[in-house]
Amino acid sequence: MPLPLIAGLALGVGGAIGKMFGRGKANREMKRLLAKDPRYTENPIARQRMGLAATLLNARSPGSMIAERNIYANQANQISNINRSATSSNEALLGGMGTQGTTNQAFDRLNEREDMDYQRRYGNLVNAEEGVIREGDKVFNDNVRRFGNETQIKGQINANNQNTWGDISNLGFGLADFGMNGGFNSFQKKTKVSPYDYSGGGTGGYGSV
Repeated sequence: MPLPLIAGLALGVGGAIGKMFGRGKANREMKRLLAKDPRYTENPIARQRMGLAATLLNARSPGSMIAERNIYANQANQISNINRSATSSNEALLGGMGTQGTTNQAFDRLNEREDMDYQRRYGNLVNAEEGVIREGDKVFNDNVRRFGNETQIKGQINANNQNTWGDISNLGFGLADFGMNGGFNSFQKKTKVSPYDYSGGGTGGYGSV
């Protein structure tokens, strides 16, 4: 049998086996990387901020209760002073009406400050809610990324497996073709016919009498 044919068969078999082992190693490495693919988790601070902003939304502005007590205290002091200094009930009534007007103006200014502070707190709540939404978007986008990575890696693993089975099939066909062309005949031991073989195949021996 020609030596180049044997060498070609040996190289083909060795190459096919090498590729099969290489693909198996690549598949194991890709599975390991897929298992270690980091997952983004929602930042818990975002929901904590939203909860705090929701709690503070309907709370009174800082210092408003103290300001309210001061307004009532000033009104009471003014009325007391008017009652002490008034010379008639009519004068006391007019003084009380003026005091009430001043008190109402003070409460109006306090309400304006509280309204402005409410808008500020409402803005904080909206920003906190948007922060939670952004975190949810990050989680969703990361899941899409992981799904894409998993699909790509599993597709490559499947392609490697298909190629491996293709190599096995090609190797089988190659060996079959090698055998059909008599390639394995050179590996069989040649039998030597004895001169004393009387089966009819030899030329030596004794003749019949």
